[in-house]
Formats: sequence, C-alpha cells, structure tokens
Amino acid sequence: MGRVPVWYIGLTSRERWLVNVAGCIAAFVLAVYGVILPVGRALDDAAVRHREATERAGRIAGQLAALKAAPPATATALVGPVGQIAGASAQEAGFVVQSNQRQGADMAVIVIPTARPAAAMAWIDGLSAQGLAVEQLTMTPAPDGTVSVSVTLRRVAP
Repeated sequence: MGRVPVWYIGLTSRERWLVNVAGCIAAFVLAVYGVILPVGRALDDAAVRHREATERAGRIAGQLAALKAAPPATATALVGPVGQIAGASAQEAGFVVQSNQRQGADMAVIVIPTARPAAAMAWIDGLSAQGLAVEQLTMTPAPDGTVSVSVTLRRVAP
C-alpha cells in the first residue's frame, strides 16, 4: 500500500490530473451501478408489491361486504342419497362432475376433473351446511392453475 503514494508523487502534473479524472469517473460509475440503480429498482419493486397488496385488500374488502350483505345460511340437511345431494350441490356450484359413485348407504365419492382451487374449497366448506362431512379429499394440481378434486363424503348423523 505504501507504493501507491510513492507512485502518485512520481507522476507529472498532467498524469496526476488524468489519474484524478479517471478516479472520479470510476467513483461515479460505481456509485451509479452500485448504489443508485439498485435503490431505484428496489423502489420500483416496492411500488409494484404495494399496488398488488392494495388490489388484494380491495378484493378482500369487496368479498367481506358481499358476505355481510348475504342472507344467513340455514343449516338444513337435505333428504336423499349422499351422491345425489353432493352431485346436485357440485353442479349448482358450477362444477362438471366426472363421476359420482355410491359407497354404501351413507357415503359417495365425487370426482371433479377441473376446478379453480378457491371455488372447490368453498364448495367443500359449504357441504357441511347440507349435512355432509368429508371423509377423504384429494386435490391434484394441473399446470393451468386448476385442480382435480376427488372427495369421499358421508352423511352426518342428525
């Protein structure tokens, strides 16, 4: 490290001036690419994350308002075979039922080949209001963001 000051002193005044200019340019480039641009990118990323969070909060607030405005659900168990109740409920929710197999007197297996995960979970959650309980649930994700649902349901004793 002691060689640098000796080398600098040995330069002519023109060379010292050029070395000083080169040092200033190098410091400026390091400041721009090492400090200023990363901070700018971080601010841009923060603005995008803030916008997405604000949109999510708006959607959640809208859903909460819709839930508050909805009439209260009645927890009445429907009469009929489990497969028929669950199949009708799935079709009412907008799902295409691939198979509906009866498993004894009080159980059925419903297979829905493609559904949005949130809609499928909401439908499964609503089955308890119809007097049905989930025995087994298998959700297989698909590359397009949907899921395949296979659910075994049983009637809840009244």
